[in-house]
Amino acid sequence: MAAALLLMCLGLWISNPDFLGQSNVINLLRQISMLGIFAIGAGFVIIAGGIDLSIGSVIGLTGVLIAKVSSEAAGGLGLSLWVGIPAAIAAAIGVGWLQGLLITRLKLQPFIVTLGGMLLVRGVSQTIVRGGTLSFGSHPLLKLASGGVGQMHGDPVLPYPFLIFAGVAALATYLLHFSVFGRYVYAIGGNREAAEYSGIPVKKVETLTYVICAGLGGVAGVCYAAYIGQMSQQVGIAYELYAIAAVVLGGCSLRGGEGTIFGIVIGSAIMRVIDNGINLFQLPYVDAAGVHRIWRLDSNWTFIIVGTVILAAVILDQLAHLVQARHRIRQARPRARA
Repeated sequence: MAAALLLMCLGLWISNPDFLGQSNVINLLRQISMLGIFAIGAGFVIIAGGIDLSIGSVIGLTGVLIAKVSSEAAGGLGLSLWVGIPAAIAAAIGVGWLQGLLITRLKLQPFIVTLGGMLLVRGVSQTIVRGGTLSFGSHPLLKLASGGVGQMHGDPVLPYPFLIFAGVAALATYLLHFSVFGRYVYAIGGNREAAEYSGIPVKKVETLTYVICAGLGGVAGVCYAAYIGQMSQQVGIAYELYAIAAVVLGGCSLRGGEGTIFGIVIGSAIMRVIDNGINLFQLPYVDAAGVHRIWRLDSNWTFIIVGTVILAAVILDQLAHLVQARHRIRQARPRARA
């Protein structure tokens, strides 16, 4: 996937040199970072063998709550960000905790629970904004998206969303790959029953994966609120599909038990490069009349291309498992004969 990402970037740069232009690179870095933050959260759930369809709605709810509590524009309460952001992230964590309890304690299907959570949370957002929008106006929060470390021709060298993403990725890497909790997550995703017999606190660990997912959705929601500048119930729709696609492209199996944070980062980058490439890709040609023209991708193809990528990733994942299963069977036969 890393090689595929590099080839995609090379092809887009050859097609349109503006792809590596400063403004496009900085904006692409922001987009990758914001997707990567909540994709990492979704990765914890998927590696543990679950699924979370509510992450997009959680992102939208976080932004709506911040706008409602801290915006000084019409409809906002005008309170400090030190009140708005913690309250919004606490609400996001609460959603993850409740969903985790329903899944682990009542043994409900994650798909159904998070599907219901997706609709319920989006309904709450719609109720808060009353079907309209809540604007941040010129609120200081907007600097979170536009600002960063260092300046080059008016653009930040390292945008704040990227720094947040780097911190989240570093912490998640330690938690998933270098801690006991991470070993438990892989064990549960690999074989839940075996994990229970091994003495692993399966219910507690599973619940924590949903809390982590929702919490990172809340962090991403703060970044999106700053980036968009106004919130409505439409923000966050289909974001869960992008998260799942990024996780699967990054090498995480939907069966659970497999995946890495580095892979999720690569998968997030691929998804956003695809989006960016649909807008920038161009192919010069000469028509029948000898006139030089430029062919561009239709922006209406976005979901067609994204859907195709998701299906291709799932098919490749299935083929890889079939090949591995056959390889294990072939290796086991000589041992059985011996």
